[in-house]
Amino acid sequence: MLKVAGVFLASVSALTAQTIREFTLDPYQAIGLPVSREVTTVTLPAPITAVAGADMLIEDGRASVEVDEGTPVRFHVTHAKGTNFLLVRSVQPDASGTLTIIFEGSAYVVQLQAVTANPIASAIFQRRQTDTAQKIERLPEPVKFSPRVGLSVLDRARAYPVLARALPKAVEGVSVSAQRRKIDLADVEIEVQEVYRFSREDAVVFLLNLRNKTDQVLELTPSTFAARVGDEKFEQSIANGPRVLQPGESREAEFAVIGMPDGTRNDLSADNAFTILVSSSPRSATTVAAPTSSEEPQS
Repeated sequence: MLKVAGVFLASVSALTAQTIREFTLDPYQAIGLPVSREVTTVTLPAPITAVAGADMLIEDGRASVEVDEGTPVRFHVTHAKGTNFLLVRSVQPDASGTLTIIFEGSAYVVQLQAVTANPIASAIFQRRQTDTAQKIERLPEPVKFSPRVGLSVLDRARAYPVLARALPKAVEGVSVSAQRRKIDLADVEIEVQEVYRFSREDAVVFLLNLRNKTDQVLELTPSTFAARVGDEKFEQSIANGPRVLQPGESREAEFAVIGMPDGTRNDLSADNAFTILVSSSPRSATTVAAPTSSEEPQS
């Protein structure tokens, strides 16, 4: 009798300079696995149900197994019930054989081949990655304008330099475009000092400097502030500015565009080359300044 001791599970040794390979589980394709008299470990993602093979000694590693003299054993396989791995080594030189692994209701075929050089020390079987539909990121919620939201973004834009240093959480997600662009309207020169983008509120805030270019007193209507890019016009949601400009006088103003009138987002970039519009009127007449522009909006 040929006696094989059950201590084979503990005999995983001396696997230096051997190869570790990964394989994809496929019940329709056999996997070639070169093994030697050293132990090769085969690992699956979950417990193995059963293993089977012809002319192989298959045991659980817990007790001695007796094999009759002359039994054509080509490979020695050990699989402890409930584990996700098995151990295999060749017993005969130049032997080959088919080992079947039952796993999650499917049979997987491994073609064993005894080799003297370059055996695989560890074979790691992974589940096939399934193709899934690519989903876009969840769209931001529409913005509901309120005076509180409007006043908040105006205040934070004016105080941005201080808040960025002292209370950075108050300006998280805020981008700034320091434009310093001048726009000439009929009666007013408008300098776009800075444009702020508040992503969470979907708000774009414009900090402006207005200068009366005429020798007459100008009356302004802050509620008519708007930003235009190309053919698109975005009217103010909240504005603050002077109602009267003396000849040659300069004053600061500000307004914000928050969302869209229909409740959807505008997602405007602060880097757009906005043209600023506002209604102005000398004491004797009323004009609405609306210069042409060809810039395209960015989102």
